[in-house]
Amino acid sequence: MTAIITEIELNDMIDKFKDNPKDLDLINQIAIGYFENPSMQTDNEELKFFELAYSIKKTIKTTHNLAWYLYFEWGEQERAIEIQKEQINKNPKSFYPYYLLGFMLMEKEEYKNAIEYLLKANERSDRRDISHNLGYCYFKSGDIQIAKDYFSKATTDHDFENRSAYNLAILDFISGNIKRTREIAGKLSSSIELNVHQMISGYEIGFLYFLLEDFKMASFCLIKQGIDGVDLIDWKELSYSLFVTDNNKWISQHNKMISERENWINEINTQSEDWDFDSEKEKNERLAELKSEISNIKELIKITVTKPDLDLKENVWIEPCGCLLFDCKRHENQPDDE
Repeated sequence: MTAIITEIELNDMIDKFKDNPKDLDLINQIAIGYFENPSMQTDNEELKFFELAYSIKKTIKTTHNLAWYLYFEWGEQERAIEIQKEQINKNPKSFYPYYLLGFMLMEKEEYKNAIEYLLKANERSDRRDISHNLGYCYFKSGDIQIAKDYFSKATTDHDFENRSAYNLAILDFISGNIKRTREIAGKLSSSIELNVHQMISGYEIGFLYFLLEDFKMASFCLIKQGIDGVDLIDWKELSYSLFVTDNNKWISQHNKMISERENWINEINTQSEDWDFDSEKEKNERLAELKSEISNIKELIKITVTKPDLDLKENVWIEPCGCLLFDCKRHENQPDDE
């Protein structure tokens, strides 16, 4: 990966800027330089230089880079979307502007509008993450088969985090292709490593086996990944799988969860450095939460656990679009809209 802009290089660019106050490429590099060197900032210089380039001339590059920064780093999503829409009317040549706007609209849950721009991005680039997010939007729009086609396309050797494969397994299950769900689960389960948490980890793979009602394999994935690394209160499907396959271990793990919370309460009451609260009220609220959790776990141990209901719409994942800044040398992005 290309080295980031160093502090020396950034200082050199700032010196050049004094004699070239309207050099848009230079201003953009200074903005990125500050972004990569936050210790050099005193007054949000990265934002100011992205804004400066945009104010001097609203090119596709200056508009796009400001919109990306506002959206992902500054929390001004609505303004970012409006700015991004400005440049789409200029018919950009590259996929960057279309992909960014499509991604923004996807996160805003405007899936049909997002598809329009993601398709345009896909026409200009065969990046697997664009295909993945098209699959996500089609799934959310109710077109399972087209979604599956895009997830299948995105399930390549570059699906490093297995998001596309996992989504495809979920959609196969929904559409009745149980055989392929099992095949994907089997392939993914071979990558599980104890206490090595990947994006699609043994817990998610265990969830696939829960769907298949293979509770033994679901429990196997849970234990192989690391049963102490997950709170069974939050993973009802894995908890149920363990309950029906190894009840003694299920009880033992819940007793351990009780002891863990009792230790936390003791640490909070003894003012351990591991706990920091802004106020006495916040501290007391956390203590009350932990005591309530202990009570709930104790009650849970006394009853027969029922199979949890599912909403599989919440188990399909977006693929992050990553850095789409024009001329970001760290990520070897193209210098401009070409």
